[in-house]
Amino acid sequence: MRPASPDELAQLRAAEAVIVRLRWLAMAAWPLILWHADAPAGRAAAWAAWGVTLPYVAATHLVNRAGVAVRPTAVATTIADPVVTALMCAVTGGLRSDFFPFFYLTTLATSIRFGMRETFAAVALGSGLAAALFAWAPGPPATPFDLALRVFFLFFVALEGGLLSRAARAQWRERQALLRRLLRAGEEERRRLAGEVHDRLGRRFFELHGALERQRAVAAPADAAAFERLAADARACAEEIRAVTNTLRPTVLDDFGLVEAVREHAAHLQAQGGLAVSLRVDDDADPPADVAIVLWRVLQEALLNVRKHAEAARVEIGLARSAGGFELVVRDDGRGFDPAAPARGCLGLLTMRERVEACGGRLVVESRPGSGTTVRATVPAGAAA
Repeated sequence: MRPASPDELAQLRAAEAVIVRLRWLAMAAWPLILWHADAPAGRAAAWAAWGVTLPYVAATHLVNRAGVAVRPTAVATTIADPVVTALMCAVTGGLRSDFFPFFYLTTLATSIRFGMRETFAAVALGSGLAAALFAWAPGPPATPFDLALRVFFLFFVALEGGLLSRAARAQWRERQALLRRLLRAGEEERRRLAGEVHDRLGRRFFELHGALERQRAVAAPADAAAFERLAADARACAEEIRAVTNTLRPTVLDDFGLVEAVREHAAHLQAQGGLAVSLRVDDDADPPADVAIVLWRVLQEALLNVRKHAEAARVEIGLARSAGGFELVVRDDGRGFDPAAPARGCLGLLTMRERVEACGGRLVVESRPGSGTTVRATVPAGAAA
């Protein structure tokens, strides 16, 4: 199986989250089905099979929530889901079990997560398990036609689901490519504006400050204080322009990389006062330029939210390498909020999530009222923003 692209990983992660919830829904429905289903192997065996399935579903939920090894987990569950279904069918009537339609659902889940080749491999697995049920499962005898009909439906569901998923994936890729182009265009415009502001306004205020200083040196004592105040105002305007250009596009990010940009930003935040800043940065956590700008924008937005909304006394910033990529963590001890119900008109979380997901990454926001907030952005090393 070829390595997954960042876009494919993002789509697979989203599909896995949905399938995990559907597994729990199936687990809730199975006791109701068991209550009315025949159990040729005995009721105790049927309930035991259901009980064995529960830890498996719980484990897949925990792994999905951790967000690690997404593709290997999806491959493993693609194999395990029909095996678990076959186990339930084996003790509840074989091919004629009320649980057999779940085979079709596992095939559909495979088509949602993977391509046609993997989907038809799942059909082959399901057909083999159906043949085993036909040959050995206790219960009402099934005919070869029963087996052929169920294999046909497996094939049909795989074909239909695979074609629909292929179209959906194509639309997903087009959307992600468009979003990346928009973000890239936005960054280029920010870079252009920063250069224009610095070169034009910054230079003018620098020249004004110099002229005022020269006039102050030759002015009468009664006028020197006024020139000094004007020169101070010009210097303050120049500093504001420098701050604006750094917000638009910090030169340190382009010249020295993300690590130095994060350190400088943390030092500036600490110097502003009112917030204790703790910084943990790996020296080798300097990602490529496309990844660096994504993480930088997430850092800017997260720290802006801390200053404006969190009422925090302390913030921790972490930047490190993760498995196959880079991870940025911003954690504060502020008042927190409910991530499922953000304040109306606040687009910061949406913007951060779109940036991260556009390059195949993942953004996790953990918070609750009164308990601070943690923003965690993980981006693949080879992502292209």
